[in-house]
Amino acid sequence: MKSGIQFFAENPAPTVISEIPYSNYKVAVYLTGFDRNNASYITDGASTYYWDPKAFSKDLTLTTQATYETGTTASKANIAVFGSDEAPLTSSSITFNFGLAPGASGGGGIGGFQIIEVPTSDEPLELTLVRNGDNYDLSWNSKTGMVYDLLSSAELSNLPTTSWNLHLDPLTVYRGIPASDTGTNALTNVPSDGPRRFFVVRESEAPQPLPLEDFDGMPPSLPAGWTVRDSGNGTAWQVGTPTGDNSPPTAASGQNSAGTNITGNYLDGTDAALTSPEILIPPGRDALLAFRQFIDTDLALTNPDLGFVRILDAENDTPIAGLEISSIEGSAAGWSDQSFLLPAEDVVGKTIKVEFRFLSNDDGSVWGGFYIDDVSVTLP
Repeated sequence: MKSGIQFFAENPAPTVISEIPYSNYKVAVYLTGFDRNNASYITDGASTYYWDPKAFSKDLTLTTQATYETGTTASKANIAVFGSDEAPLTSSSITFNFGLAPGASGGGGIGGFQIIEVPTSDEPLELTLVRNGDNYDLSWNSKTGMVYDLLSSAELSNLPTTSWNLHLDPLTVYRGIPASDTGTNALTNVPSDGPRRFFVVRESEAPQPLPLEDFDGMPPSLPAGWTVRDSGNGTAWQVGTPTGDNSPPTAASGQNSAGTNITGNYLDGTDAALTSPEILIPPGRDALLAFRQFIDTDLALTNPDLGFVRILDAENDTPIAGLEISSIEGSAAGWSDQSFLLPAEDVVGKTIKVEFRFLSNDDGSVWGGFYIDDVSVTLP
């Protein structure tokens, strides 16, 4: 409990509560003020509440007033609550701004902040199955932040159930099903795939998007974990604002991109690579590589200057067979969106790196080169 704050202005200094010991919580704010004050406000940046402090009562009166007309009187209240049992707060710190509402006079106050843990549910996962003609309707209780896979087997003796496969359906993939906002997930008309079928729902934490890089850290520099190498001919991958005569006129987004010689043309005999940090691909999941590219090369009929993208096994930095994106060339046609599926069977359970590589010949024809921006690897 943190307590004892008075204010006499619209925007006094904020209060920061840090090192919150709970992973899920809500905050009760006890509201006070002066008799001549008709309206104060408090906000955590996501929710804002107004109150008239003249709620003299032994009972707590909750404010839900989220809007205010200048010069009016707010609803009488003496407590505001941020977060809830259904949608708890999760950050390890929270910042509150508070003060007099516009047009209000006098002074306001905060009697205290109380951090209240919201316990996580230990409710067991229960699957309900109902026959629907030749198919099945299934439902189960779900939790926020989790995803679900539907597994099945024709034989109950095939144990443990963790060895069962994803249920087969030519039209639907029963994998990575997100938790429903209602707390109950439902599937209808699931094909039986035979005269009898046994089902299991597997629960796991929802995967987070894998790193996205827009190269807009300030000052412009190579992002953490990214590495470069080159042949020493004077061409290297650099991060910054493109300014060369044949470079893109701007980055694809923001101020910066990564490119071969960010302020000019590449040179003959280039072999330059830009490599991402290690990226872990969860077992059993396809991944999607996406990026924006600008390419300006010599377009030679033989031995042309080319860009490549390779997916490396981070264990030994060797390319994973079948995943190279080769022969990238062009004539400064602007930024384009690129995306490539990394199938689960090729990257299953691996830690990978993404390598952007550029090679040039020795014919003396040099151009803008290879630029990338907004690189991401996600789980579709």
